[in-house]
Amino acid sequence: MFKVMTLNLWRYHDWDKRSDNIASLINKEAPDCIAFQEVLTNHAFSDFPFTDIIADKCGYKYRTFAPTLVRNNSRDKEGNRTQRASEGQAFISKFPIITSENYFLKQHPAYPEDVTVLFQSVEVADGLVEFCNVHFANNDISYKHLDELLELIEKRATTPIILGDFNIYKLAEYKKKNQFLNNYSISSEIDEYVSYEPDGEPLDYIAVPSSKYEIKGVVCSDIYVSDHKALIAIIASR
Repeated sequence: MFKVMTLNLWRYHDWDKRSDNIASLINKEAPDCIAFQEVLTNHAFSDFPFTDIIADKCGYKYRTFAPTLVRNNSRDKEGNRTQRASEGQAFISKFPIITSENYFLKQHPAYPEDVTVLFQSVEVADGLVEFCNVHFANNDISYKHLDELLELIEKRATTPIILGDFNIYKLAEYKKKNQFLNNYSISSEIDEYVSYEPDGEPLDYIAVPSSKYEIKGVVCSDIYVSDHKALIAIIASR
């Protein structure tokens, strides 16, 4: 049995008010692995992604960062938008990260920004577990990104745990439209929650292949750590 967490870190917005809360929540919940989205390496603050700072504070030895795109006009220490930063996804773990692969998904005219999915293989106490950290488009292109990812997973002949910011409402209902998704159990099917309060919906999910794993519990924390809430799940191997 192991515990995982996903959190959209919301770059450096309101960082002084959130950073201690993030560390406190992680120390309280003690997830084995954490997937982050909207992670910046902003050299006005650090030469490393700030998930490395979180990992150091909270005792996570293993970490990866996969930059996806350049963010111009990021804030400097004085609050001026003068910085050039790289944004992407990160993953930290108490257990060894064995492999890490970052895939770019197809671009679409309705969402021209680069989008990637980050695959990680981690040697947890239960054995080798593959994760896929996602952050899809914040419009209806998110469904195309999900379909492309599921096709990629099928071609790879793997069944990773998929977690992150899907930017999709009511993901479980999409099983009716994508047969491959029927092979997964989704956090929102285990317990109702709202991970993005401005919309009153869950945009963040943890999805596990039903043949391999079972979600034993889901927590969506009310602690202010981002514009998204942190989503945590306890997962057991079958």
